[in-house]
Amino acid sequence: MDRLTRWNPFKELVDVRDDFDRIVEKFFKPEVDFWEGKTKAPLVDVYEEKDAIVVKAEIPGVKKEELEVSVTDDTITLSGKKKDEKEVKKENFYRKEIREGSFFRTIPLPCRVDREKVKASYKEGILEITLPKAAEEIEKELKIDIQ
Repeated sequence: MDRLTRWNPFKELVDVRDDFDRIVEKFFKPEVDFWEGKTKAPLVDVYEEKDAIVVKAEIPGVKKEELEVSVTDDTITLSGKKKDEKEVKKENFYRKEIREGSFFRTIPLPCRVDREKVKASYKEGILEITLPKAAEEIEKELKIDIQ
């Protein structure tokens, strides 16, 4: 005997919302696996200090010479390439988890920066970039006298 299923319009709305949430998450969330997936992107921390924006990127196993950083007034792009140190024939592998390949990531900045004063350092797999705020950004802050 067939059972009748009652149509629930709210279930359809929930399904649409779930689909939308998955699309948004995929669009804004970088790939968790650094070397796999369609977007190969390092994980980053971006935070603001009084006079600068700081970007820290986790880029293990890449030589400093293989990294490239470019900055516009309101974005920063990180790119690079990791090469295998030694070539081993595939049939000799029991397991290959260490990845090679290229990556890039463009990060919007919360304010304009002074491109001429940007400083970067790379130590133990962490790339740290300090982007001083543009003079007009620092001057934007206005202290209001409370009466």
